[in-house]
Amino acid sequence: MASDLGAWPAEQASVLLEVLQRDGLNPEARRTREGILVLVPDEQSDQAHQVLAANMDIIARAARPSGHGPRTRSRPARRKAEPPPRRRRTDQDPSLTSERMLRIGPAIALFLITLLLAGLVPGGALPILAAGVLASIWLLGKQTQRDQDDD
Repeated sequence: MASDLGAWPAEQASVLLEVLQRDGLNPEARRTREGILVLVPDEQSDQAHQVLAANMDIIARAARPSGHGPRTRSRPARRKAEPPPRRRRTDQDPSLTSERMLRIGPAIALFLITLLLAGLVPGGALPILAAGVLASIWLLGKQTQRDQDDD
């Protein structure tokens, strides 16, 4: 059975392996998603932890960018160019505001006319309002269906 010394970044793992081997230990290294996993045999575990603690400064320096003077930031590796995410029509894009208003304009106009008629006709306001709301919803649904068919 092997004792786990943890997962380390590649630079630190290589220094850790050198330090452990220099002190006569037999470490193993395995690449994982988290980094390089360093293992030592169980009987060497206590000595490996002592060596690790004694050499933490050397191991920590391996992670710092090499350079003179103040720390310099290294450039992150360039990623493979990904296509831009497909934007949905519901995104908050100011250039599409007028287009959205043109799409929902007829439904809003229908609803406003319904409100006007409901105010003018005494006693028949509720059926007129209900018909106007249903017609506006139907009109918006048809417009959405047309937009999805265009895509």
